[in-house]
Amino acid sequence: MTSRFARLLTLGCVTVTLAALACGSKPDLPERVIFVGIDAADWDVMRPLLEEGRLPHFAKLLSQGATGRIETFIPLRKSPVLWTSIATSKLPDEHGIGGYIASTASGEAVPYTGNTRRVKAIWNILSERGYRVAIVGWMVTWPAEEVNGYLVSDYIQYETEKRIELDRQTYPDNLFEEIDRLRVTKFDVTDRDIESIFPVDVDLQEAGIAPWQKDYVKMIWATDETYRRIALYLNEKGVDFLAVYFNGIDSMGHAFWDFRKKEGHPLQHVIDNYYVWIDGVLGQFMDLVDSKTLLITCSDHGFHGPRRGPDGGLLVGVYMHGRYGIVGLMGHGVRPGSHIVGAGILDITPTLLYAFGLPIAQDMKGKVLTDAFQSDYLRAHPVTFIETYETGERVVGEPLKSPVDEKIKERLRALGYIQ
Repeated sequence: MTSRFARLLTLGCVTVTLAALACGSKPDLPERVIFVGIDAADWDVMRPLLEEGRLPHFAKLLSQGATGRIETFIPLRKSPVLWTSIATSKLPDEHGIGGYIASTASGEAVPYTGNTRRVKAIWNILSERGYRVAIVGWMVTWPAEEVNGYLVSDYIQYETEKRIELDRQTYPDNLFEEIDRLRVTKFDVTDRDIESIFPVDVDLQEAGIAPWQKDYVKMIWATDETYRRIALYLNEKGVDFLAVYFNGIDSMGHAFWDFRKKEGHPLQHVIDNYYVWIDGVLGQFMDLVDSKTLLITCSDHGFHGPRRGPDGGLLVGVYMHGRYGIVGLMGHGVRPGSHIVGAGILDITPTLLYAFGLPIAQDMKGKVLTDAFQSDYLRAHPVTFIETYETGERVVGEPLKSPVDEKIKERLRALGYIQ
């Protein structure tokens, strides 16, 4: 490799050397962990943007953190499956979330809901051990379940589009009224809000741009902006674990990938521009990292765009995903500039447990990403194990119908996931 991207990696190696020369007492555990989930983020897509210096915070992650590729499930699976495996370190047949759409006992097709998850997520485990958590926008978290802290379900994005009666969007219930002012709808979004992403000054009709494309960008940006605002607000409440999920890169990829190779087209840079916006968001969470904080970020898969099937037909939806996404750690205990090898999406929850000094369950399918941590930190805090966290009774039911089901299906059709 040459150029800026290579120099960033070289800088990271120098930083490692300097860190190795430092001496000190036994390192403590981090006092707080921040997790930023970025659906579909892909180093290969980011590479030219890093070369151009347009992603300063991802560049900082590369130079000051531990980074690598993270492998998704093969055959490719849909995002609700993947993010549930990320949160549980369990395979789909164990956690019970099989995709976007499930069937009720009566045969009705409805979206999977959080009450169908059969195992504990990282926020359940931490809550049971007294840690205060704040979870924002994670897939398949409606209806919001009880935690030691706050949970803002992924359904809060749909309610923003019009006023509907939908219970349990947050835990506790009264949190909804507290954060209502922070929510953004696509009707709130002005052209100025998205002008750095979408060519709002272009004559859409003359450029052959459908009006829905502009509205789509507003809708996706509104969701991520809502999650950003709420997560930063909940951070002020002094939680031990803050986790936030952003979907926009994946949604932009499905909608605008074909334009990336069309030189001079007004929509050519929409995906790249969204990466730049997400880089700024990541930077805001990086700003929260002090000497006692650990930040972890990852995606659930990469993104390669449409592919041709054996019959020559175009494969979209889940087939647009790539095998490798991104993973990165920065902050307390991390070996700066190091390279993480062999990471998989099942490794995130074990690594989060390790960060809190908790044992890894032997029935989890992942491992701790030890490549990311300094050697003295690993010696001071060896990985330990427990048989399982699946104790007590977890009430599991069939998927629940909601007033936003048709809106969800409408989005899934637009992305090519369902017919």
